[in-house]
Amino acid sequence: MYNVYKSYSKRWRNCTRQYALDVWSNRADEKTDMRFRKQADLFSREYRNSLEQHYKRIGLNVYRGTISGKVDEWKNRQLAIQETIKSMATDRKSQLVADEIKRIESDETIDLQESINKVYALKKDENVYKVFSFAEHFEGAADRIGDDEAFALGRDINEAAIKESSDRYFWRVQQDNRVRKTHLMLADKCFLWSDPPTTIDRYGRSFTGNPGMDYGCRCWAEPAPVRTKAKLNYVVKEK
Repeated sequence: MYNVYKSYSKRWRNCTRQYALDVWSNRADEKTDMRFRKQADLFSREYRNSLEQHYKRIGLNVYRGTISGKVDEWKNRQLAIQETIKSMATDRKSQLVADEIKRIESDETIDLQESINKVYALKKDENVYKVFSFAEHFEGAADRIGDDEAFALGRDINEAAIKESSDRYFWRVQQDNRVRKTHLMLADKCFLWSDPPTTIDRYGRSFTGNPGMDYGCRCWAEPAPVRTKAKLNYVVKEK
């Protein structure tokens, strides 16, 4: 599953970034909204096909309706993502404008007329994107959304597919330095879907759930044979 995600994630990140740029630049309209939805449809269809080929290679028989259901859920969620991006952009611009106005008004080196001109320009929403660059103030957030949504599609399909054949799974982690220490402790261990592990970070915050469910988690599940002994009531704590 990870190889499929890796090959597709950049593509959806780029689509999300472009849509967010259109929103930031006040270019978003019905056409851009529709283009984003068409991209979501094509992306999810090709992603699904790649995952189906992956399951065939590992000998996992999956009911196609299960995958289609998860794809439809994901496409519907992208409609909400569009609104989320618009709301985030508006909030971010408003905060930037408020901060900049406060700075201008408190800057004694700027004369009164210059201050008035700058504040007036900042308050005109159509000029905000020109004053504050997308790359500096919103691109990172858009990329995170794109990455998260690309992973979420694979995670949801993968979980549904594995549950059809087994009540347990192996916890897998990505091979980079972003993996949480607590999740490294879970790597390659077997768990029941009905009895997921609990992690406790160094601040005492706990979370109980299967791979990919915790905030920002990019771990995934691989099918485990029914005969594999699973860890029960398992808890790991970061020191």
